[in-house]
Amino acid sequence: MTDTPIDTDEVLTALTARIGTTLEQTGSEFPYVADPATELWETTSDGNWCGGHWVHALWLAYDHTGEERFADAAREHTDIVVDSMVRPSMFCGMNFHYAGFRAYDITGEDRYRDLGIEGADEMVSYYHHGARQIALGTLEIDGPSSEFRGPESDEGPSGDSLGAVDAIYTSLPVLWRAYRETGDPIYRDTAISHADRHLDWYIREDGSTWHHAEFDLETGELRRQYNELAYSDETCWARGQGWCIAGLARAYEETGAERYLDALEHTTAYYRDHVPDDLVPFWDFEHPDRPNIPRDTSCAVLTAYGLTRLSETPETADLRSFGEDVLESLSQNYLTPVDADDERHPGIVLEGCFNGPSGYADRHELVWSLYYMTSMTHAVR
Repeated sequence: MTDTPIDTDEVLTALTARIGTTLEQTGSEFPYVADPATELWETTSDGNWCGGHWVHALWLAYDHTGEERFADAAREHTDIVVDSMVRPSMFCGMNFHYAGFRAYDITGEDRYRDLGIEGADEMVSYYHHGARQIALGTLEIDGPSSEFRGPESDEGPSGDSLGAVDAIYTSLPVLWRAYRETGDPIYRDTAISHADRHLDWYIREDGSTWHHAEFDLETGELRRQYNELAYSDETCWARGQGWCIAGLARAYEETGAERYLDALEHTTAYYRDHVPDDLVPFWDFEHPDRPNIPRDTSCAVLTAYGLTRLSETPETADLRSFGEDVLESLSQNYLTPVDADDERHPGIVLEGCFNGPSGYADRHELVWSLYYMTSMTHAVR
């Protein structure tokens, strides 16, 4: 890190340029992960779990440049997400939030507001009252399947009875927004109930997090907690910590409840205590082989995204400041061009780790990192 503050307009311009080069390469497909050595994207046909990230990234590029090609692509990709998105899934709320409510904020078109409310309704419908959780769901995540469904791979627990640390951010923001749009308390009450259970099931005494909580489908009783994308059950999956921090920040902003602020401070303190000097963690905070393992900038991006969106109050000043420090490090050290000799496309967020245990896309550009960096700099510039 340096003492030179980042130029957020310059960063946003680089990120928007990367959205442009990505669109040129991927067309009607959805970017997923890219090897920075080739700058070529692996794609999915429907966006899989993160299609909404690409849709709203396109809208942000349109908002920044006024270029109709971005708006046209956003509309085209929205239709695909709506047609293909698996409804009983915690990711449906996130995707319809970004493709719906966030598009409505830019376009003012009621159909996108309606899509956001549909996503919130799906989260309410899928909410398990006994477990007080919106479960992982039945969407098959594109990637090495043996690493994405519990410790026994294909014989692991059903997604209908499996909660996840990331659900506090993938599932709840669409509910908070739907409540503000409609005033219907079912959205707020569902979000609060899930967030309160999150405090019990996912945050450990030291401030680290569990990845999964399996519950009894009939009673909702907790059966076990375990880590799927961490090194072991004794360590901590970095991106899960980032999702947790972002979700707790949003819960506190929406409610002002001290319990969420306390949990946010606790989980952020764990992050700060276990991160290298440049504030970007390894893919597992406590992996025994660090520093000889990949980093995960997507964890850092999520953490910065959540913290920098906190209101400017005395209670959150230190958290916001830390988020700004993380954003500064990402912009200076992990965003191309990293130096005068870097000839890669500008705006590549380097060193993202999708799946550490399998080694899948573990030093890559990730579309969700591109989105959150763009959204964050778009908001704070």
